[in-house]
Amino acid sequence: MAGSVSDLVTRFSLIRQSAPNRTLIHLPGAGGDWSADDLWQAHQRYADRLAKIGVGQGDLVVSAAGNSPASAALLLACRALDAAVMPVDAGATYPELLGLAERFGATALLAPDTAFTHDPRQDDEHAAVLDAGLRVSPTRVIARRRYAGSAVLKLTSGSTGTAKATLTSEAQLSVDSARILAAMKTKPSDVQLATIPVSHAYGLGNLIMPMLLQGTPIVLRDSFVPQQLQADARRFGASVFQGVPFMFQFFLSTPLAGGWPSSLTSLFSAGAPLPAATVRAFHERFGVKIHSFYGTTEAGGISLDDDDEIDDNSGSVGRPLPGVAVTLRNEEDVVGRIHVASTSVAAGYSDAGQGDEAFVDGGFLTGDCGVWDAKGRLTLSGRVSSFVNVAGQKVRPDEVEEVLRTMPGISDVRVLGADDPSRGQQIVACVVAEPQGSIAELAVRRFCAARLAPHKVPRAIVFVDAIPVTARGKIDRAALDGIVRARLTV
Repeated sequence: MAGSVSDLVTRFSLIRQSAPNRTLIHLPGAGGDWSADDLWQAHQRYADRLAKIGVGQGDLVVSAAGNSPASAALLLACRALDAAVMPVDAGATYPELLGLAERFGATALLAPDTAFTHDPRQDDEHAAVLDAGLRVSPTRVIARRRYAGSAVLKLTSGSTGTAKATLTSEAQLSVDSARILAAMKTKPSDVQLATIPVSHAYGLGNLIMPMLLQGTPIVLRDSFVPQQLQADARRFGASVFQGVPFMFQFFLSTPLAGGWPSSLTSLFSAGAPLPAATVRAFHERFGVKIHSFYGTTEAGGISLDDDDEIDDNSGSVGRPLPGVAVTLRNEEDVVGRIHVASTSVAAGYSDAGQGDEAFVDGGFLTGDCGVWDAKGRLTLSGRVSSFVNVAGQKVRPDEVEEVLRTMPGISDVRVLGADDPSRGQQIVACVVAEPQGSIAELAVRRFCAARLAPHKVPRAIVFVDAIPVTARGKIDRAALDGIVRARLTV
């Protein structure tokens, strides 16, 4: 194998040498758990195969391995070759994978064998099937690109347009994960439940990297199934669960047979703001606090609510992680935009003109706004891009949401802007009523009118069964916009 010496590979080799038979990846759904030695042997097989099809220093491998042990083995294999990997969702279609390969100049694709179709742009002759039906194949991309110094190209969510890819080095990955481990107090002896996608920055930094850096085992599932999560926690003595808000809200709305697993005491939520009401209700019912974790694809981990106290600001994202500097910047029409400076901030985006101007002053200027409380904790107060312009006046959707969440009979709400022929944009509230509840549109408007300025009162109320979310646990803005457009054009 060619390439420079990888610190990540070296560190994992020490874990393997000290306890080769120790299980690091529990696979309750598929059987055949992976030990440290299994993972080590797999990474060597993958590296050999990648080298044979031409993957070398600076090359890119697009991977749709998803929540399988292959994701960890591939990362190690690419580091052994000094190549970069771009993890994408396991459900990505062949055209989507090929589109990413062509756009970013990838040398190879790795995906389930069933995802591949015959295509003249794909080199079928040199393809090979790896573990669990995964296939790796060289591409016939004409303009292959080199990403020297990058270990991972992390895709952003693309919520404001075409997804971008960060240039993240191995050192940035490692220092980010080390900060997260220290802040969350996660030890090698802990067992983490892995149901969030490990192809996303959250799963990569909080689940895969801790396993490779310090040997913290994971219980790996394809997706979130509540009953499986409870059974897995009890069977493997899991102590850490990295989740997203809708998962915890599900447990609140659905009775749990046997109660909350006694070993599962370290709960973390990221991907979207976790309402303080959810934190309080979960603690009251199960006696465990959910800790909010805040990070971005570009900056890695930023802050953590590591306090066990349940107070009026339990919905905060806590204090900055050690070694992370957070400042709030005021700009035209924007108050408290979050700037993050640390050694885990990515070098930038892969392509010029994608928004590299946000990588400024030794850090990254996020699209989030925030405020500090009296205890030095950060609370997210909205997105820069989400402001709605109503007749020339800016409205923060989250401000309207905060008011509506206090209205009896409402269990969830999201506010967004929609086109308005006379005012430019109008405020629309998508409301989820409590079970067996009944709320009238007029009552919602009157409730808001008593508490908000006239231009902030929703002109349209759309009742939905649930707020749509993506696999990342973020609000599915495209789906929500589609629901609103359909209702407003009826």
